[in-house]
Amino acid sequence: MNKITVVFQWAASLVLLLAVQTLQAAHQPEYSTAGFFELPHTGRTVYSMNPAWRFHLGEAEGAWQKDFDDSAWTLVSLPDGMEILPTEASGCVNYQGGAWYRKHFTPAADLDGKRLFLHFEAIMGKSKVWVNGQLVKEHFGGYLPVIADVTSCLKAGEDNVIAVWTDNSDDPAYPPGKTQETLDFTYFGGIYRDCWLIAHNPVFITDPNYENETAGGGLFVSFGTVGEEEAEVRLDLHVRNLSDRSFSGKAVFELYNKENQLVQMAEKSLSIGRGKARQTSARMEVNAPHLWEPDSPYLYQLHVKVVDRQGKVVDGYRRRVGIRSVEFKGKDGFWLNGKPYPYPLVGANRHQDFAVVGNALSNSLHWRDAKKLRDAGLRVIRNAHYPQDPAFMDACDELGLFVIVNTPGWQFWN
Repeated sequence: MNKITVVFQWAASLVLLLAVQTLQAAHQPEYSTAGFFELPHTGRTVYSMNPAWRFHLGEAEGAWQKDFDDSAWTLVSLPDGMEILPTEASGCVNYQGGAWYRKHFTPAADLDGKRLFLHFEAIMGKSKVWVNGQLVKEHFGGYLPVIADVTSCLKAGEDNVIAVWTDNSDDPAYPPGKTQETLDFTYFGGIYRDCWLIAHNPVFITDPNYENETAGGGLFVSFGTVGEEEAEVRLDLHVRNLSDRSFSGKAVFELYNKENQLVQMAEKSLSIGRGKARQTSARMEVNAPHLWEPDSPYLYQLHVKVVDRQGKVVDGYRRRVGIRSVEFKGKDGFWLNGKPYPYPLVGANRHQDFAVVGNALSNSLHWRDAKKLRDAGLRVIRNAHYPQDPAFMDACDELGLFVIVNTPGWQFWN
């Protein structure tokens, strides 16, 4: 092999490598954390709690206690499906029953003075969560977040222990309710989605699942009139004050386009008594909006901030927003953004499972499923038969898929 051949092969390899890197860089999926994206300099930080949990399949007397010896337990990281499964795991092949998870960690010193929330995206079945031996949450249902305020439980500068008991046994008290042997799908078990620790200041935007308030909690984005010339963006925000004094300030909403240019903004004054919560609403009129549709899934970036009277941002985060309106008009069919939709709504059902790992999919696998479905020419997905991972919903938003989100039951519940 002469020098010219070697140089040619090296150059060809370099060109191929650059081409692959260019394709990979063309689109980088973005995954939300606990329902939002971090926004720098707002006092809010999200930490992944996925790595290094101790796991035990079955019962373990006293495993909720802080000083319980878990050193012999298996080491796992989340998402975890409790067991490695055959490629076909329907028909009650998977384990059903109790299981334990325990995590040791030392909180960072800069978390002092913060409100701290533990956010599990989902735990299958019935679950209980203890922090340092204190029961902080009991939850029924395997498809919605399990959230606990752990501010008073954590100890700075020392070993802290989170203990989680989970049970995916048949039980009509939580959806899907029907016994697994009579279902045509498997709902598996374990802490099968991500877990986060959210740190923010005592005045903060609430989490809607934690607040459990009908038509309230968190940030709700909806739309009034939607058209090519103008669109109305409606914003409803729920803020809680757990500081030791009353709060006066404002809520600030900033809408940015893909080029990171400010398109529109709105402000609303906020006055919240100590220990109280307040909901405020704002509206934005967006001229000549880029409307979301499957073949052009345009997403704006919405920055939401809570600002005190001195102009300091005390909380905030970012959300992606697709401006759109969806209507079913009987014999006139399906309308998108005020017009009849010109294409057939061809789609499929999608379960949240995968060979070997069951329901414990990584975010990238959720994105991969959405990408394959969209590449096949589909425009609508039915989440069968329950709310699915936020990563899958994020992927549908950015890839251009309508989603039918089912309630978490199938033919029978309770």
